[in-house]
Amino acid sequence: MKKLLTTADTEWLKIKGLGLVYMAVVLGALLPLLVYVPSFFMQETVPEGTLKFSVFDEAIGGDQLKYFVFFILPLLIIIAANRIAQTDHKNNGWQLMETQPVSRLQLYLSKYAIVVALGIICITSYFVSSMLMAVLDYFIHPNTVKLMDFDVLWTIKTYLRICVTILGIAALQLCISVAFPGFIWSFLIGSLGIASNIAALIQKQPLFFNPFGSLYTFWNAPEIKDLNRFISHSECMSVFWMVIFLVTGYFWYRRKGFKNAFGKTRRQAVVSFAVFAAGAGLLYLIQQPKPYQSGTEGVILKGTLDTDLTVDSVRIYTADFHKKIGAAPVVNHTFSWSTKKWLPTDEYVVEIGNKKLVLIMGSGDWFDLDVKFNDTEMVTYIKSNRKADQNYREKRSSFGRDFTYALEDQAYTNDPVKFYELAQDDWKKNKRILNTFADPANNALSDEYKNYRRQLMAIQYLNEISNYRKMTSWTDPKFAPPKDFVDELNANIQRPSQLLSKNENYLQFRLDHLLTDKDQSVNADSILFVKINKLPQGLQKDQLLSRHLARTLELQTDSLSRNKLFASEINNIKNADYRNRLYAKLEQINISQKGAVFPDLSFLNDQGKTVNLSKFRGKYVVIDLWATWCAPCQQIRPVFEARNNQYRYYQNLQFISVSVDENQLKWKNYLKAKPSDIPQLWLPDAEKFMAAYKIQSIPRFIIIDPEGKIFNLNTPFPDEDNFIEILDKLKKY
Repeated sequence: MKKLLTTADTEWLKIKGLGLVYMAVVLGALLPLLVYVPSFFMQETVPEGTLKFSVFDEAIGGDQLKYFVFFILPLLIIIAANRIAQTDHKNNGWQLMETQPVSRLQLYLSKYAIVVALGIICITSYFVSSMLMAVLDYFIHPNTVKLMDFDVLWTIKTYLRICVTILGIAALQLCISVAFPGFIWSFLIGSLGIASNIAALIQKQPLFFNPFGSLYTFWNAPEIKDLNRFISHSECMSVFWMVIFLVTGYFWYRRKGFKNAFGKTRRQAVVSFAVFAAGAGLLYLIQQPKPYQSGTEGVILKGTLDTDLTVDSVRIYTADFHKKIGAAPVVNHTFSWSTKKWLPTDEYVVEIGNKKLVLIMGSGDWFDLDVKFNDTEMVTYIKSNRKADQNYREKRSSFGRDFTYALEDQAYTNDPVKFYELAQDDWKKNKRILNTFADPANNALSDEYKNYRRQLMAIQYLNEISNYRKMTSWTDPKFAPPKDFVDELNANIQRPSQLLSKNENYLQFRLDHLLTDKDQSVNADSILFVKINKLPQGLQKDQLLSRHLARTLELQTDSLSRNKLFASEINNIKNADYRNRLYAKLEQINISQKGAVFPDLSFLNDQGKTVNLSKFRGKYVVIDLWATWCAPCQQIRPVFEARNNQYRYYQNLQFISVSVDENQLKWKNYLKAKPSDIPQLWLPDAEKFMAAYKIQSIPRFIIIDPEGKIFNLNTPFPDEDNFIEILDKLKKY
């Protein structure tokens, strides 16, 4: 060890004239300087409702960290390894060093240590410069959302993870640089490695035998808070490639060439091949995704909450019927809930205050959540044995980019051959991605969820084929899909899973296939009711009838016809959950339709006085529903103010602005900073009103007629031409 350290010191002295240390420092500081310095001379606008954040975490992590590790750090490794090796190639330094009382292994390892040390210097430079820039930004652009909190443990873990991630690349680049004199080979191999990762990002699949794959894995999961373990798949692969290329490079150097090292004799060739086969087998085993592992019976759900809001409990509901599964009290910003009851694998909703998180969950699963939120935003980090399923749900779609573009542009309505070729290629590619999918920690999908997503993919392709036939021709055989393709898709859905059986796409597919080509051209809705009611009684019939009745109710333009249709069909549905949901659907449609009586809402003005909506009877009331935490609301408010000014002389038009903030004080403080000529009102218990009218997002614009009835429950935005057209028809001098 002492000789190795002495040799490393000697190597360090040799690189002083090469400028590699300065290069490492400059490349490490490059991104922080490019990101922050220009912003110092510009005015910073932080959107209302932005989550509070640590300036240090923000400066080090995120996209900036991804680009640093993915591009800049490997560029330094490529240059450093090449310069260190080529210096000795040119000056006959290898032979001179071998005259010293050190082994060739010590010589080789010392050079590798220098390459890694330069990488660590670059990483250190990145961290230090990022933190310095963050401090400067904190004082140049002060804001209440910026915090000077420094998470030491997170910083150390992130730093160490990056250091381990580059070990394999450093060994590879040194191996190539030692084996091949000349700059071109090392640079070419390094460039191909980076290019292969870019291709993997586009294709959404890493290359199997790719030593640069650890960078691809890091790109997909730079945040350690979102990993089940600190040492993850990218670090394991990096260490594997480090061992492989250190051994390969050392023997290549020691025996002065590839043939002498691995194939000079038959015995040597056999041993080399056996070692290579063993390495390939080990790589295959390491790369195999870790199968989903179910825990004990029941479910364990725990987590921490980082928020200024008051949250008493965390509640868990089914996603389909919003049935309460359980609740956990929040104590000291933590919660813990568990159940030993059997839960089917399904989508569940975790409600935290006014925020909702959808989880794929079933018996045997555990979740550890780290949730940060305010009125506007929520950021969630999840650790779970079902992490891969969650990752796939959030980040993967059923269609590839090319096929999606073709559907959006209707590019092949006159070229069925091309359309079906593209559809089949897309299906094969996405099926392969699904079968081999693993999250960044190399966890595989559960078999149950993988089966569901394959079935759902098949349904979606079949539905798009059906849509294509509707756009082109149902009868012309020219537009018929290839039989083997359709047969393969149908084979995947012969036994629909529980998740698929209630999926809207699947139910629509079943409804479409109850109709013949002839039925498509006549009264399809009425025919469907007849055919559904002939099906055997059971859950599947209730699901199909509920889906079709809900859709048909939405198409009815008057309440008399709608209520008559509802009364004629509701008793054919036996499942209580579907019946209750349809009753709620009918009520929501009836109260929301044009001409329905709108409730006489009771507001508070900024002086605390009660103002009822009926105060404005005799006028068309244009309501802006908004909140102080809603950035789009704030963006559209000046336009709403301008429209109020534009129509101020028309006596039968009244603009009002209604806040749905939970915190009345925030609304009042906002008005003090930004007063308005429009009557500003606050709606207590706004959540109940919005739930009744299924208002799920704001801003929302509503027009109430002079009699207090709904004129338009979902009015176009004030910056749209349709908004002006509507008001121009209503205005009266």
